[in-house]
Amino acid sequence: MPQPAGPIYLQVADDLRERIRQGDLAPGDLMPTERDLARERGISRGTATRAIEVLVTEGLVTPGSTRAGRRVRDRRILAVHASRTELLDHRTTAGVDAWVSDTKEAGRQPGQSIDVGVETASPDIAKWLEIPEGAPVAVRRRLRTLDGQPSNRADTYYPMDLAQEIPEILDPADVPEGVIALMAKRGYRQVRYVDRLQWRPPTPEEASALRIGSGVAVLTQWRTGYTEDRPVKLTRSLWPGDTIELIYELQA
Repeated sequence: MPQPAGPIYLQVADDLRERIRQGDLAPGDLMPTERDLARERGISRGTATRAIEVLVTEGLVTPGSTRAGRRVRDRRILAVHASRTELLDHRTTAGVDAWVSDTKEAGRQPGQSIDVGVETASPDIAKWLEIPEGAPVAVRRRLRTLDGQPSNRADTYYPMDLAQEIPEILDPADVPEGVIALMAKRGYRQVRYVDRLQWRPPTPEEASALRIGSGVAVLTQWRTGYTEDRPVKLTRSLWPGDTIELIYELQA
């Protein structure tokens, strides 16, 4: 006995998914609008919307409205060599920000917008920076892009005494050589890092900022940087789980 074909919206989603897999709808291509899809398939606009939303949830299509246009997501994997990307020798040789050099090495086009400010330290930030809870911290927030599309978010927190010694930390302009190399020049050479990795579903705000569906898990990477004496920075990076690969090289 033939199996039931299933709901119409899932049949339409299956067809669109196959077109994406075959390359008929390539990364960056506009998806059909709900109106066009409904007319082409002889279905209601509500059914067309449900079909596209399935692909949004799966991470195959960007969220958005019909007016703004949904596109096929570029799901190429970006490999980040997490154990060496912030090493001072590597940063000094590159001469540019870590995000810029790492992505250009992969043949991609990076970009980022920067916002700065002063906040009070949450319990986690206070613990990892070894400062009192509620103490002021300087923060640099970056929304990073790959080939013009949102890729990840990175917020870096610094103790205020460090930001006062290095005023560029609270300058929204980009630091061409990267803050790590700049800090080393000012006497704060980082000698080790500790990473904490957590996977979870995105919040609605995070999904919107990264233009991913609710079904795409995100990886939160907390990296604490230390000099010989104390922690001097804490970076919280938020990566889409389906387009990033963190590589660690560890001595046996």
